[in-house]
Amino acid sequence: MAEIINTQKRDYQYNGPVNSSDYNLRIEENYKDLVFLYNKANVIDNKLGQAFERVIKDQKFLSMAIQDLEDRIKALESANNSISIHSYSQLDYSSFVGTEFSVSATELLTFDPIYNVITLPKVNTGSYSKLKFGNAAQGQIVTDFFKAKVQQDSASADAPGAVVDSTPIYNCILDSVDKIWKRNIVAESAAPAGAKMLLYIEVPAEVSGSLKTNMIKLNPYPSFGVDIMSIEYTERSNPTMTESDGWKPLNYRAYYDGQLDAVGRVAPGGWSTLGSDVIANSGPLAFIFPDTELTAIRVSLRQRSYFNELNKYVYTYGLSDLDVRYDKYLQSGKTIIRFTAPSGETINNITSVTPKIYNVPQSLISTAFSYRVIYNDSGSYSLSNPGSSNEVWIEVTLNMLDDKTAPVLSDLIIQYD
Repeated sequence: MAEIINTQKRDYQYNGPVNSSDYNLRIEENYKDLVFLYNKANVIDNKLGQAFERVIKDQKFLSMAIQDLEDRIKALESANNSISIHSYSQLDYSSFVGTEFSVSATELLTFDPIYNVITLPKVNTGSYSKLKFGNAAQGQIVTDFFKAKVQQDSASADAPGAVVDSTPIYNCILDSVDKIWKRNIVAESAAPAGAKMLLYIEVPAEVSGSLKTNMIKLNPYPSFGVDIMSIEYTERSNPTMTESDGWKPLNYRAYYDGQLDAVGRVAPGGWSTLGSDVIANSGPLAFIFPDTELTAIRVSLRQRSYFNELNKYVYTYGLSDLDVRYDKYLQSGKTIIRFTAPSGETINNITSVTPKIYNVPQSLISTAFSYRVIYNDSGSYSLSNPGSSNEVWIEVTLNMLDDKTAPVLSDLIIQYD
């Protein structure tokens, strides 16, 4: 649709059009402009409606998540002499420019504010998506090789024959506020199991010329309102995207099996007790793992909550900005994190520093992570403890493992006296 004005300016003053052909041409031009404006208004109205619906549904689940976070913070604050990373503003490497602790731009660890993780320095020129690409002129482009399908769950509201109102499934890989993949399941009554489905996505080698993958990310919709029950992959050539493809949990090594603090940090579906690693009311997720040649992934989603609309029970769930990627990282990197003592307290001595790295087995944490404690001693930064400080800094070093795993630092907890 060309965004131009069809109606031409005419220098008529008193007599108007001099012949019927000119009059008819002007009316035709007016008509084309009116159609264009009507269609444009309709598109804008549709986008506003979608955006408003997203805001309303996200807001409901975000408010529930905020209450949960407030309760968690109260519990953490009750623990004496313990400080963790609670804000990206604690990344304080800029304060050390020009000192012996300065961190260069090339060795600075990557921080992702959406997924709230710290990992090795990323090499953008060697990193790429396996599902989409983009450019400044056309934005994000879904390739002709994109294949996806939904398998409904007969024991839930999203069963074969259910009333489904869905946006295009390819929206699930787009990163845009007005492009989300959502399924509205309209039911006559509440379903005890909620709504459940399996989403299959093929990972074509044609897009990048390689099947090598080391990162999967996804943003559930509504945010903090959908359960992610499992994430699996297959290495089978020409996958049929059915149960016969030989699916394997992304966390097939069962890292941190049964540890509650690891839920949401390891891909669900790999622990020994079925369902114990389900990510309830999930926010944005990103999982980094060793180089793996995979051909398809499948994600199990569940929506337990519903909206009452016109005496119907509407279960809404979906995804946005799902991506299967190969990201290139440097072998090692550093950053500096500031820890400030609570009001009225001082830090006399650091008794322990505990990294939370869930994509590395406990036996290899010492290989992937090391640190130094930096103090401010009378205006000068030093490794020597002056005895009492309002704040300290931890210089963190992360190293890639032999299997090409880039460690992901989810949190850092210090104990002090």
